[in-house]
Amino acid sequence: MYGLPEDFDASVFVGRELQQVSFTANTISLVFDGGVAIAVESTLVFQLGDVAAPERQTPPVTSSRLMALAGQTVQGARSDRNGTLALDFGGGRLLTLLDDSSQYESYQIQMPGRQIVV
Repeated sequence: MYGLPEDFDASVFVGRELQQVSFTANTISLVFDGGVAIAVESTLVFQLGDVAAPERQTPPVTSSRLMALAGQTVQGARSDRNGTLALDFGGGRLLTLLDDSSQYESYQIQMPGRQIVV
């Protein structure tokens, strides 16, 4: 809906461990070390290895293999002004958040001292 701010630096995720993946009725929560978290309210796409097929999910979610990324560390990250945020956990493990809702927020990033609504 809003895209990412021009000054957003996706490298804030590099080196961070995804410590928790949790689900509520309308969100998927991703909690990283260092006080960084993402609340996903729209579409995400993840891939769990080089030969794995990408999986696309939008809350509400009744089951997910996304949990397999818990405990993994982000090796690389990139973002686009259009709101796409891609996190690379290495070994073909990828997580991409999309800003594909025209009516509602797609995801929110919480960092120490800053909150970004996309």
